[in-house]
Amino acid sequence: MDINEINNELDNLIRELNTLVKSLANSRELIAENNFKRATNYLSETEIALQAIAGKVSKIKLLI
Repeated sequence: MDINEINNELDNLIRELNTLVKSLANSRELIAENNFKRATNYLSETEIALQAIAGKVSKIKLLI
């Protein structure tokens, strides 16, 4: 992976994190509305996505 690919991957990760922030906000709203089942689903999906991002960050860290 060259520096441009790393930069592109970092840009993608930032976009993914921004999406996850919105998902967390949605979860918070669902919890406020006592819609715990949907909130739990959002939070589970968010957790999986964060784990995937952590793996990508680890890969980049090994390369730099």
